Amino acid sequence: MPREEFDKALDELQETIEKVQKLVEKMIIDSVKSLENRDMDLSNKVIEMDDEVDKYRDDLEQKAIFLIASEQPLATDLRKIITTLRVIMELERMGDYAEGIAKINLRIGETELIKPLIDIPSMSKKSIEMMRNCMKAYKNTDVKLAESVCRVDDEVDVLKDRVINELLQIMMKDPSSSRQATYLIFIAHNLERIADRSTNIAEDTIFLATGKSRSID
Repeated sequence: MPREEFDKALDELQETIEKVQKLVEKMIIDSVKSLENRDMDLSNKVIEMDDEVDKYRDDLEQKAIFLIASEQPLATDLRKIITTLRVIMELERMGDYAEGIAKINLRIGETELIKPLIDIPSMSKKSIEMMRNCMKAYKNTDVKLAESVCRVDDEVDVLKDRVINELLQIMMKDPSSSRQATYLIFIAHNLERIADRSTNIAEDTIFLATGKSRSID
């Protein structure tokens, strides 16, 4: 395959990545919105979107494997393809977590929430911000931005711990709230895992740029 065609194939992989990013971001936003608004229809739409993400992932994996097998790319190109495979896997898992939030909302049902949602939407916003920045860092091979994403992960962890502690207190005061409180803890965990996946992409970006794992002071 001529170099021009090879570069075009790499660009097509990147285009697929960007499509998946937009789709997963919408899934995260809509999953939390469905929770806030007690919107069961929107939860079902999020669940349906996960199938589309899976199709994109399968398509990209097949194209990437074909490039590796047929072209025997040089080290730099091979690292790019491998990183692309890692990124699509991380995005797909983020979509799974968003789907999980939507499914939990369906389990909670249309009943009123036991507490106003404050930290969970904040976790969602920070997780989305991390995803946007890690993907920008990946696209531009921006090591500094990637490192900053890794640092923000601690902020999401603090919010998750706050959610869990508050819900545990509610459960102790009112044991009948335990079922819904547990579901809300699961949602906080899913959002924390989305942030973790963004951290993984940031680390993959550092690997792409340097060939080494990240090292942050």
